[in-house]
Order: sequence, then C-alpha cells, then structure tokens
Amino acid sequence: MLKRKKFKYSDLPPGDRIRKLMEEYVAPELSKIGFKLLKSKLTFKRKIGNFTQEIHISKSDRNFGNTVVCFWAILSVNSNFYVKWHEKTYGIKPINEIIDAWYDNHIETWKSKYRSGTKYDLTQFDNVKLMNDLTKNILNIGVPLLNEVANWESAADYLLKHQKFGSISKIFDVYILANKKEKAIQSLHIAEEFFKTYEDVPEERLTEIKIRKDYLQALNTNFS
Repeated sequence: MLKRKKFKYSDLPPGDRIRKLMEEYVAPELSKIGFKLLKSKLTFKRKIGNFTQEIHISKSDRNFGNTVVCFWAILSVNSNFYVKWHEKTYGIKPINEIIDAWYDNHIETWKSKYRSGTKYDLTQFDNVKLMNDLTKNILNIGVPLLNEVANWESAADYLLKHQKFGSISKIFDVYILANKKEKAIQSLHIAEEFFKTYEDVPEERLTEIKIRKDYLQALNTNFS
C-alpha cells in the first residue's frame, strides 16, 4: 500500500518553515550535547575549549512559496584564540578565524536520498523522513568531524592528511599551538615538496612559508 508523503508547515514562508522544522527535529538532539540555535540566524553553535563549532543551515535564494524550499548544511570549526595568537606572534591577523569548514555534500560519508542535486528539498521529499535523515547525518557524521578538528594536533593532522596546503600556514601554526614543533617543521617540508609539482604557486603561499621559517629561526630552531 502506497503511503502519502508528509509535508509539514507548508503554509509558512520557506525561511520560517525551515526554521520550524530545525527547531522541531534537529534542535532537541543537538541541545543534548551543548549546541544552541541562534535567534539571529539559522546556526547551531557550541564552544569546546578554544574552539567554536557551528552548523549553519543555508537557504537557497531561489526559495519561493511551496514551490522551492531548499537548504543545505555548512559545518565549521573556528577559533578566536587562534586569531589573537596569530596577531601576537606575527603582528598581523590571519585571513579569518576558520580552522576548517565543509559543505554537507562535500563530506564523503554524508549520504542522503533526500537531496535534489546538492540541496535538501522540502517540496519533493517526505519532510519527516528528510528531517530524521538530516538529524542522523549531523549527529553521526557532522559532529564527530567537528570534534576531530576541535583539538590542535588532530586539527593539523586532518588538514595535512587532506593536503589542504592552501592553509599551510594554519597547519604549521596549529601544530605549534599543540606543542608539536617537529610536526610543524615537517608540514612545511611536505608543503614545499608539494608546491614543487605545480607551476604558478601563489606568492602568498611562499611568503607564508618564509614567515614560518623566520619564526623558527627566532626560536633558534634548525629548519633542515
């Protein structure tokens, strides 16, 4: 026997409908582990030591009535402590406070049959099943990933493992904050070897490496 799809709060504007469903399904589970849903924006947030973990629900700018109601999740780990340390250490602020960030559809293990393309769509899929699936992915995939990057050493290990050499300065710095100077030095070696395989490496990447070498020299540390 065929069952009808359940569509909830379809009388509400898209933004209000998405928030209502987040409050009903996701918020109760995330609140159990210390996340709070902000009133100002559709973001779940919690503080872990020197890190802030965020799960932001981004809404499509094409949402309209009950025709298009799409959204996706963006996860991030930020550290204001890192910003202050960077400014004190190098005399300038970093580009941002982000340690790392991910779109849900870029996370390999985050699977869902309730997406239309790369977005969750409340007009095409059973809303209850979609929200339960989203909540499960956030708890089982998203939160463990956030936790992995909410520790200095494991954050740097993660960035290095995934060859995020656009953030090579951050990898080095985070190892230094973890008191893992040898790993920090090794990360610069790995990045330099990696950049040798490419033409037209952005000058700022090479400048960042030089600044870190100067930092090591000031500590009387041999880079080689």
